[in-house]
Formats: sequence, C-alpha cells, structure tokens
Amino acid sequence: MSSRHAIIFTVLIAILLPYYLYVDQRGEAPQAPVQKEAALLNLSEVKAITLVRGTEKLRYEKSGDGKLFRVADPPNGFIPQDLMQALASGLTGMKQVEIVADNPSSLAEFGLQDPQAELSIETPDSDKSIRIYFGSQNPTRTAVYARVEGDPKVFLFGRNLDYYQSLMFQWIQGKQGKNA
Repeated sequence: MSSRHAIIFTVLIAILLPYYLYVDQRGEAPQAPVQKEAALLNLSEVKAITLVRGTEKLRYEKSGDGKLFRVADPPNGFIPQDLMQALASGLTGMKQVEIVADNPSSLAEFGLQDPQAELSIETPDSDKSIRIYFGSQNPTRTAVYARVEGDPKVFLFGRNLDYYQSLMFQWIQGKQGKNA
C-alpha cells in the first residue's frame, strides 16, 4: 500500500467515524419490553393471617410476646412455626410484583371470578385487614394470579405463597407430620 492510499483511508476514517458515532447512532435503539411492576403491600409486620379455601378456614396470629405465631382457628390446630413464619415473611418481604392487567374486563380469565383462596392480613398498626384473592395459575405454572381488595389490578404472585397455604391446610387436616 502506498502512502497515497494510507492518506485517503485516514481522511475517510476521519470523516466517516464522527458521522457514524454522532449521526447514525442517534436513531432509536430497540428497547426490551418493560415489565410493569408495582409495590403491592407496605407491611413491616403481620399481627394475624386468616386463610380461607372453599369451606376450610384457618387463622394464626402472633403470640402475646410477639415473637412466635400460634394457630387460633381451628382450636388445637398445629402448623409448624417455620411454615407460619415463611408465609408471613413472604408477605412482608414482597417489594415488587408484576401487574398482569390494570383494569381487566373479566376476572374469569384469571380465575378470580370465584377465587380459589382468600388471605386476610392484619397488621398491628391498623384495624383494617388487607384481603388478597388468589385465582388460577399462569400458563407456565410458575405463578398465581391475585387481586387485592379495592384495587382493580391483577397481579402475578410467585407460587411459594400458594404452596405455603396448601401445606398449612394439609397440616390442619392431619395429612402432614406425625399424623400422616
């Protein structure tokens, strides 16, 4: 390559490089789809949780010293402490959840027309309880559709909350532990 060719290439690079960097790159870059997320519950502590599934109901609440949970309903029911704590901490630790629909025309498509389960949360600083209704599983079976009373949005919760509820009902029915 002669020095003439080297000079021509250098001039072309000097002209085209700024054009490429400042003009050609300013077009809209494709963006990844944004997943809508929102803070759902602002809970620092749980005083009591009531679960209702069909005709079955169970309630557990903080003990008098506030350190442990105890089953209040059904009387003499037993659920392991770590399971009660897991559900409570799953609710208090929930920072962001995916919003599936802002204002759905039909709750039936999410299994929320007739919810499969209802969870009520009582906090120490409020007389009012927060109700969450659980519908059907998503198509990939990795999450459950849910709705908070008073909010038109449909959320997607991880299956762990639904799983903990199922285990609790199994313990109350005597299908877990020593009674199995």
